[in-house]
Amino acid sequence: MKACMLIVIVCLFGDTGVTGCALEYDPHHDFWGSSSSSSSSSSSQRWKREVTLEERVLCGEDDEQPATRVNTSLRVQNLRLEMEARQLDAYLIPTDDDHQSEYVGLADKRRQYITGFEGSAGTAVVLLNGEQALWTDGRYFLQADDELDCDWILMKEKKEGVPTILEWLKEKLSSGSKVGADPRVIGAESWIEHSKDLAEAEIELVPEEMNLVDVVWPDSERPPYVQDQIIIHELEFAGKKWEDKADEVRAKLEELNADVLVVTALDEVAWLLNLRGNDIPFNPVFRSYVILTKEHVYLFLPPNKITPAVDNHLHVNQCDQPCVIIESYNDVLNRLKALSASESVRKVLVGKKHSYSGGASFAVYSAIPEEKRLLAVSPVLEMKSQKNEVEIEGMKNSHIRDAVALVSFLSFMEEEMKTGGTWDEITASEKLLEYRQEQDHFMGLSFETISAFGPNGAVIHYRPKPETKRQITTNSLYLLDSGGQYKDGTTDVTRTMHYGEPTPYQIDAYTRVLMGAIDLAMLVFPEGTTDAKVDILARRPLFAAGLDYRHGTGHGIGMFLNVHESFSPNYLLNLHISNEPGFYADGEFGIRLETILHVVEKETPYHFHKRSLGFEPVTIVPFESKLINATLLSDHQCAWLNNYHRTCREVLGEILAVQDKTHALDWLFRKTELIECGPQEEYHPEPTNAAVTLEQPVEKETLVFSSNPNKSAGNKMSGSLVVVFMLGVLVRAWQ
Repeated sequence: MKACMLIVIVCLFGDTGVTGCALEYDPHHDFWGSSSSSSSSSSSQRWKREVTLEERVLCGEDDEQPATRVNTSLRVQNLRLEMEARQLDAYLIPTDDDHQSEYVGLADKRRQYITGFEGSAGTAVVLLNGEQALWTDGRYFLQADDELDCDWILMKEKKEGVPTILEWLKEKLSSGSKVGADPRVIGAESWIEHSKDLAEAEIELVPEEMNLVDVVWPDSERPPYVQDQIIIHELEFAGKKWEDKADEVRAKLEELNADVLVVTALDEVAWLLNLRGNDIPFNPVFRSYVILTKEHVYLFLPPNKITPAVDNHLHVNQCDQPCVIIESYNDVLNRLKALSASESVRKVLVGKKHSYSGGASFAVYSAIPEEKRLLAVSPVLEMKSQKNEVEIEGMKNSHIRDAVALVSFLSFMEEEMKTGGTWDEITASEKLLEYRQEQDHFMGLSFETISAFGPNGAVIHYRPKPETKRQITTNSLYLLDSGGQYKDGTTDVTRTMHYGEPTPYQIDAYTRVLMGAIDLAMLVFPEGTTDAKVDILARRPLFAAGLDYRHGTGHGIGMFLNVHESFSPNYLLNLHISNEPGFYADGEFGIRLETILHVVEKETPYHFHKRSLGFEPVTIVPFESKLINATLLSDHQCAWLNNYHRTCREVLGEILAVQDKTHALDWLFRKTELIECGPQEEYHPEPTNAAVTLEQPVEKETLVFSSNPNKSAGNKMSGSLVVVFMLGVLVRAWQ
């Protein structure tokens, strides 16, 4: 799933953004343009222009308004009345919730309510004098133009001359002005940096304890917070007891001379305590905080979230053993102040913003005495991102089952297109969900499916709606970005198809996207290499043709957690990341190819001073052969592709045969046929599953399937089925 970003002035301190040329997309990138990210002098020397309402699309008197456009004029008017009552000249509305989450619950979609823009990232700014603007990155330019009413200025981040939020505020506000914001929904670092920057222009950033969007959002219109109870993530999937995780975190704190850790990120709380929830759509987390001390673990929750089973799992208040003390969600700041006041506490560690984690809010940060604050990357974030052996196996198995569902769906859709079936973007995504629901341990989708045909594929984070859906036909590309949540893993995979005759332009663009994905997947590098150093590999084939894409190339992925997961910028063993280059022709089509990779150790002839790492594909779904111009592929790329397709055939073929999915099996064989690219150098990636071996050259006549696949990926194939299946291999090879 391509990482997306958006900014609305109120989201100003939400730090939303993209990495540009870094591999991992950073939803908490600084759109503000503060002096911490660039010198004041360079900012003042940068050419800036006035972005106006006249630049908006379909905002003329005679223009037909997009069906997705939302009129928020009354909402903004009511907000300005609250601003005037508090003598505020501007108000900031970030996407973030109290935990600086990338994705927020329905009750916390304040930026969406005030602007109408549904993108997952962005910042809005509302001025008292009548102007209002939304900042967003290239993934959302088209979507924002369609959804914002014509009173909103659209600030397209990184476009030449477009001012940052801070630049715009300084230009629009006079000395002595006040900018209001909710300190609970803005990260501590961002607040401090932007407050200092604005103060240089004699503009004050004012913390408003009452969120003004909450004031103007009627209870009758605002969705309630989810009341679902928490569930246990069983040890057979988690791989480590929560008590052991807590002890490991305490050891990390001791290394940092800290006595207390405040865990504010929801996925960190869930991972640490082996719990999951349902408070945010597609993200199995729950509203909560954890304060961990040398002696205790405090868990702050809304009422009625604990079941007897969870109570027993956490040993609630049974503190003659490792236990958890449950306190009210709203009492976290008071408890933090009390703990921080203790003379025995040297330092209190609060998380700093990093990647998809926005860090602790300014409200949490401010509750700690200045001399005791320690702002650092949360040790839980780093521990969570490096999967343990049980989690690694779970990720493999969940991706195999997910691939069975996706291959079954893709074969079904191709047959439907051949026979004149009628499918649109919504009905297709609903059908795919049915296939995923058949799989063991399925818990739901990992994000809203991006089912995008033709021009809709150019909207990078497009979600089909009744008013925007297109029928899927044979005359353009179909981009499908989807994923599932399973008890043993989270999946995220994108493939692009064409059910007719693609144009040479589409074939060329697809092939170059694929070449970049393969180049990145083949990379071997020294441990500690940063993501920013390798991104260029994925873009190089596109650059050679004058093409590019406006998003990061990848992101971390959780294990039955958030589909976008933070990780260290340095590649470390057992990280799981996405590899997803793309290309988007506005108004025509979109292409994206996403495969999840596992960071593994690689054997090299020489060893300089660090061990070598590389990638092992975890996603095993074939690419579309009719869209590949094999003459563009290098020998290395061609060998990698044929070996990858062989793995797809070996792992999935046996399972599909056992399940008697003959149409899917036939589709798999056709999509994984040997691609002739001339003389090739053999390239053998690590097997995707322990039961799969790549011991032989990639020849149709010698494709061999293991007789003992991992039992969680599918039942053992009977002897007769093996014979039938192998006959099928030979018949197709002969044909």
